[in-house]
Amino acid sequence: MLSFIILDVDYFKKYNDSNGLKAGDTALISVANALKSALQRGGDFAFRLGGEEFGIIFSREGREKSLEFAESIRKKIEDLKIPHSASEVSKYITISLGLLHVDFSGVNVNEDGFYSMADDALYIAKKEGRNKVVIHENDDLELF
Repeated sequence: MLSFIILDVDYFKKYNDSNGLKAGDTALISVANALKSALQRGGDFAFRLGGEEFGIIFSREGREKSLEFAESIRKKIEDLKIPHSASEVSKYITISLGLLHVDFSGVNVNEDGFYSMADDALYIAKKEGRNKVVIHENDDLELF
């Protein structure tokens, strides 16, 4: 089983506009360090996708454990308490997360489908108000 998260810092452009690019860079470094500290298994990887977007690949036993792990990351970022006066969801920096959890045993995977399913979940998290985790729910996985 493997899980993939795409996460995005909520209202990051507004953060940069309000606080300046240097503060934005500092905030992203803090987010990256918090992500790094959340990963405790040798097979867990966090990486920057670009801008204020990050990816995390990890494995957990079961969908619920993956969801709990994603939620702990969301909370860890909010608990940094980095002030964000321009945010529409919190007075602190928050993140929205799209989560995909798949059992890949005996399956050949198209990495584009893997990415797009997590990205779709991220889009829903942002559409539903941000600062939340949304797991991809489509039973028709686009893995091929």
